[in-house]
Amino acid sequence: MKSSLLTLTFLVVFLSFLPNSLLGASEPLYDINGDEVITGTEYYIVSAIRGGGGGGLNLFSGRNERCPMDVFQHRSDLQRGSPMMFFPVNYNGEKGAVVRASTDMNIQFNVQPDACSQHSTVWKVDNYDEKGGAWFITTNGVIGNPGSKTIHNWFKFEKVGTDLNAYKIVHCPSVCDSCVTLCSDVGINYGTQRRLALSSDSQKPFMLMKVSDVQKYMGRFNAVI
Repeated sequence: MKSSLLTLTFLVVFLSFLPNSLLGASEPLYDINGDEVITGTEYYIVSAIRGGGGGGLNLFSGRNERCPMDVFQHRSDLQRGSPMMFFPVNYNGEKGAVVRASTDMNIQFNVQPDACSQHSTVWKVDNYDEKGGAWFITTNGVIGNPGSKTIHNWFKFEKVGTDLNAYKIVHCPSVCDSCVTLCSDVGINYGTQRRLALSSDSQKPFMLMKVSDVQKYMGRFNAVI
């Protein structure tokens, strides 16, 4: 009996020192400063490509009506966009919990335009737009409730390269085993506005910048909203 308890105790201690990758957990999502991205904190999503890569992400009037608003990218890297927060699929309301890469999450602009106060600012994939020829990223999604009714509300950040904390945004939800899902990178649709849309032939790298850290990087991102 004592031998079994000692073995169990050793196993628990051993597992506690194993890296997350061996335990089945993906690595943390990191911001531009190399810090872990955490819940309850505001971040900008900005282009990882300087110069011609465009700027940060923001809200813009919908294609058919003003609301709900679509997600678009500023043309200039001097514009960082609007702050956002991330809600992992297992989010329980705790602030300071680590957000992980390659894991389903909801993305929410932490702003609420007066003109669209009746709509949420949570990202979702819109219905297919035949005129635009794309599945655009819009808003008015919901946080949580993973399943068939929220299948279009889930996104992931997946690492791009090995040197920088750069990620591509992916819509490939795994919150519903029985659902037929779209599975694609999120790119830029270069129409009259740089709207985000699902794209199988473009990989758009982004980086995350903590809003409270912006002053530290004014030399690199001398940004205006």
